[in-house]
Amino acid sequence: MNHLTDEYLASTFSICAYDPDAQEWGVAVESKAFIVGGIVPWAQAGVGAIATQAWTNMSYGPRGLALLKRGYSPKQVIEYLTSRDKNRERRQLGVLDARGRSAHFTGRECRAWAGGISEKNFTVQGNILAGEDVVQAMARAFRKSKGKLAERLLASLEAGQVAGGDKRGQQSAALLVVRAKSDINGRGDHYVDLRVDDHAAPIAELRRLYEVWERSLYFFLESAHLQRLARAREDTKLKRAEKDLIQNARRLAAHYPDDAQLRNEIAWSLAQRGADLGLALKLAREAAKLAPNDANILDTLAEVHFRRGEFMQALVIARALSEKNPERADLQQQLAKFKKAAAVRRTTVRRTARS
Repeated sequence: MNHLTDEYLASTFSICAYDPDAQEWGVAVESKAFIVGGIVPWAQAGVGAIATQAWTNMSYGPRGLALLKRGYSPKQVIEYLTSRDKNRERRQLGVLDARGRSAHFTGRECRAWAGGISEKNFTVQGNILAGEDVVQAMARAFRKSKGKLAERLLASLEAGQVAGGDKRGQQSAALLVVRAKSDINGRGDHYVDLRVDDHAAPIAELRRLYEVWERSLYFFLESAHLQRLARAREDTKLKRAEKDLIQNARRLAAHYPDDAQLRNEIAWSLAQRGADLGLALKLAREAAKLAPNDANILDTLAEVHFRRGEFMQALVIARALSEKNPERADLQQQLAKFKKAAAVRRTTVRRTARS
């Protein structure tokens, strides 16, 4: 029985990683221990990411991030934290900084197999593992994977489990990705923050939750992110983010062919950006076919027509929605917007004909 109040046996395998293009930092972790997501992963946008595990000293997380913020390298962070810890040989730690420099530490009293691999932009580490193959598989999976950082972290975690994972079994897992001003309020940095605290197959459940996140929150969060980039006039980042949005839109639409709400979210996001309006129209029409009586979906279809300059098509849909839903001020406002645009178009056409 462990009687040290600052310790919890969160023996586990984890990965800390950085995406320099997206400016995202993240941690993914799994363990045969309860609530590992509340203990091991720590990250801060523009600062770095930390996994503190084995006989876990949770203070390593916030203290380590504070040191990274002050300019310490990952190796210096590890040296500073462990040199002042009388139980350092029980600790395991992975540290990644804002530039993707990485390092890990495994104390001599960590239970075998224990160790890690640190390279540019990622570090993987684990203890009480089936063998060294676990961290090797995690590293290979991360190097080979493409797409969003969260997806790559999950791929690494899944590869570690296939290679044997925690030799005691499974219980909890977590995925944390941070990016500046990317939470649902546009203020905090917790972009993806998912936990499975107690489950027979926590990595599979974490994958399921991530897919729910993609379908429910991704386009909402990305639309807000694109708006912030546009306001800041960060044109290079904006162009790359729009390209990523369209690629993910096509991938998700293909993966979930019967999801009307997903199509609606994608179409609305693309319409608001004026990005790939052909794809937006296709998906909006598919959504309307799947859910022909959903006023919100039909409103999106009208909005896409409007953004494409097809004012009469937008007006036809908006008038019908306004008549069926007289209590909805938003639909009345949409109708007024479309009427005004159509009137301006007619005036312009008349003036052009006279000249």
